Amino acid sequence: MEPEEDNSETSTTISTLPDSILCHILSFLPTRTSMATSILSRRWRHLWKDLHVLNLDGYSFSAPELSRDQVEERFVDFVNEVLHHVQVRRIQKFRLDGEVRNYSHTLSFWIDSVTSGPHLQELYLSLWNSSGSFYTLPYSVFSCTSLVSLILKGDIIVSFDNLQSVQLPSLKNLELEVISVELDKLLSHCPALEMLKVFIFFNSGGIDPNEIHLPPSLKRLTLESEACDSTVDHLEIHTPSLEYLDLSLVACYSQISVRTYPNIVEACLNICFDDMHIDWISKLLNAICGAKLLALQASTTACLVCVPSLEFPQFCCLVRLQIGFEFFNSRVLIDLLHCCCKLEVLVIHACEV
Repeated sequence: MEPEEDNSETSTTISTLPDSILCHILSFLPTRTSMATSILSRRWRHLWKDLHVLNLDGYSFSAPELSRDQVEERFVDFVNEVLHHVQVRRIQKFRLDGEVRNYSHTLSFWIDSVTSGPHLQELYLSLWNSSGSFYTLPYSVFSCTSLVSLILKGDIIVSFDNLQSVQLPSLKNLELEVISVELDKLLSHCPALEMLKVFIFFNSGGIDPNEIHLPPSLKRLTLESEACDSTVDHLEIHTPSLEYLDLSLVACYSQISVRTYPNIVEACLNICFDDMHIDWISKLLNAICGAKLLALQASTTACLVCVPSLEFPQFCCLVRLQIGFEFFNSRVLIDLLHCCCKLEVLVIHACEV
């Protein structure tokens, strides 16, 4: 049945807008919702097909009466329909969130189709597999020279048999929360990277923990690693433009190489207590002494307490300090406060009962 023409269309504010503006508004909605607007009138029937932003959510198909396979099948049919009607090579932002465990070849076809276009700037893939297996992404993800932002989450393996195929010259934002990634190899091909957020699952065995070198172009770094039996031999943070640093290191790091960060504004350190960490924790603190905002979690303070002949640097710009103690230590706190001449806000968290 043909949608009826809306006779009051000319009197409504939204209908006076050009198609380009309407498409921009629709781009903020899930693509499934945008498609539903096709029933409004003849003008809206094909409008969603001009979208350059796709937000495809597989979980929106879940229903109590449907099995997991049925939900997955409906989602796959939906994505196929969308990609058949839109101009794939003109897509600028692509977000895919769901489970397609029975359609790995179809998934690769989707990704290859989207990344083949010269306009793709943002790619978000959140892929989960309840059966316990993993997704292997096609090389096209890592050879898309127009990509500015890449976010990967879920049961994904990122590996490179041929590093020559990795080309991400425009990438500025990279977020990884995946099962396995050859991190050092990937970062070595991101010369323009400014923002990096990584959660490392060392126990998966997919990351070589011996060396992690961060690109010097970084401005924001969030690095979180879980507890494991492995030890990282060397973490190199030679990032002179760094403005924001958030380290949550539960794994063991033998050595960290740092430099002074003259542009640092905010730092949060959550370093687990370990004899190896005591050797380099004060060096890290000296590197971030120019921060305006500083948070030291209780485990970090526990490391500092054990540093022989600890001398705090001068925190000449620090205006807010948040510090935690597993067991309150007034000496460490007083020594630190003597080095904070501009401090305005002090927050203390004591874990002891």
